[in-house]
Amino acid sequence: MKVKNSILMGCMAMIGLAFVSCSKDNLYDSNAAAKQVEAEYAANFVKKYGAIDPNQTWDFATTMTPSISLPSSGAPARVTRADNATFNDPALGHMSIEKEVIQYVWDNLPKGTNNTPLGRAFTMKTTGNSFTIVPIFQGCASYYWELWMWVDGLGHKKIWTKGDDFQFRKVGTTNWSTPGIGQEGMRRGSGPYEVYAPSYTYNIATKDLDMYFYLKVWTNHDHYLNFMNGSNQNADQPSYSTSLNNWMIDLQDAVKPQNLPEGNEVTIIGCEDKTISGSDRDFEDLVFMVYGNPVPPTKRVEEVIQEVGKRYMMEDLGDTDDFDFNDVVVDVVNRKHITYIYPSLEAVLPSDSTVVNLPQNAIIRAAGGTIDFTLTIGDKQWTKKDHYNPSTMLNTGWNGGTIDKDLELDRFEVTGWDPTTNNVSVDVNGRGDNLEEGVQTIRFPKKGEAPKIIAVEVTVPWMKERVEVPDTWFFE
Repeated sequence: MKVKNSILMGCMAMIGLAFVSCSKDNLYDSNAAAKQVEAEYAANFVKKYGAIDPNQTWDFATTMTPSISLPSSGAPARVTRADNATFNDPALGHMSIEKEVIQYVWDNLPKGTNNTPLGRAFTMKTTGNSFTIVPIFQGCASYYWELWMWVDGLGHKKIWTKGDDFQFRKVGTTNWSTPGIGQEGMRRGSGPYEVYAPSYTYNIATKDLDMYFYLKVWTNHDHYLNFMNGSNQNADQPSYSTSLNNWMIDLQDAVKPQNLPEGNEVTIIGCEDKTISGSDRDFEDLVFMVYGNPVPPTKRVEEVIQEVGKRYMMEDLGDTDDFDFNDVVVDVVNRKHITYIYPSLEAVLPSDSTVVNLPQNAIIRAAGGTIDFTLTIGDKQWTKKDHYNPSTMLNTGWNGGTIDKDLELDRFEVTGWDPTTNNVSVDVNGRGDNLEEGVQTIRFPKKGEAPKIIAVEVTVPWMKERVEVPDTWFFE
């Protein structure tokens, strides 16, 4: 047989004492006892897997294949900056929106239906010409919000406040109505309606600047007023619903208002006022129109969280012939927030992307040990008793249980993890009244040592309790 990285040779010295798994009840109260157990572990490891080349390493995570997931919630961090825009004030006006346009919104954004497939998250580019923004429909969501815009180099600009100067009336009547805060106003099925809405024309002379829209959302009007007057700021911070994070969609081939200035193109954008409590994703809480000659082009975007890391599997010395390596299973990953930008809704390959580095994460997947331990990853420590009963075995298939490969017993930020040096270790407590007695430290093994920690790809499954790691992991 051959070790994956070298030819078989004699076994080397062991790393520190390990912790007890399953029936591992040995006492570790002296260096002599520890050395004896280490020697027994080394001998049994060689007996099980063969002699160890002194150049053998135990880091098998050579590929570190990235894993991809969608962002959990919220807007990109840059959205939360204070308004530092240097926009010129927009030219203000009003625009009549006839019933055909309102009917298009109702037909294409059914209330209470997940309308996500009708459009895609997007970003936009300035054209060097002016463009106009007009709210054309206000849904019935019970939240209070503001529509904002961000343009690269110019910053953030508030455009419109919910319900502000917005009027509607049933076709054939003379009186205009203003929807109240949190009210739909235009009841579906009781129309047709027409709208008289404010318009905001911005003249940004620079071409091809990135831009996007977002909502600042408060849970109710009182929270908004508290925020605006400076009282209870912490409790009344808004959430964010942004075009870059799947909370706005652009509708193609939209019906154009009859009084749209000649030569102008139009994009209709549906918004979801998503908050922490959730969303129905009907994207009709606010619908606004952007027009221009040309209109700022929308580019589809997809946001993902990319994680690249290693899975560390750890074994103790309680039983010197136990090699299930499930006493601690922890993934440690470097993380990035990547935004892919596509030139069109139909494009398969992105034309551009942006990358934002995120904090390193550690994810506890399994813990088979039955005494307390402290895991050290880079500059961060995690102690089992702070989260779980130390005597409980977790996600190891013990006593006929199943293993959930996607289970996160805990996820936390770490700093200073170096995947090249594998600066991961575990301190294992002794037993008895003085739990500090006999504390031993297990570090990532040096070349040629019988391993008590190994590194593998994050896709490699771990063993059930008392099921030994197969020879094929170490030999080929």
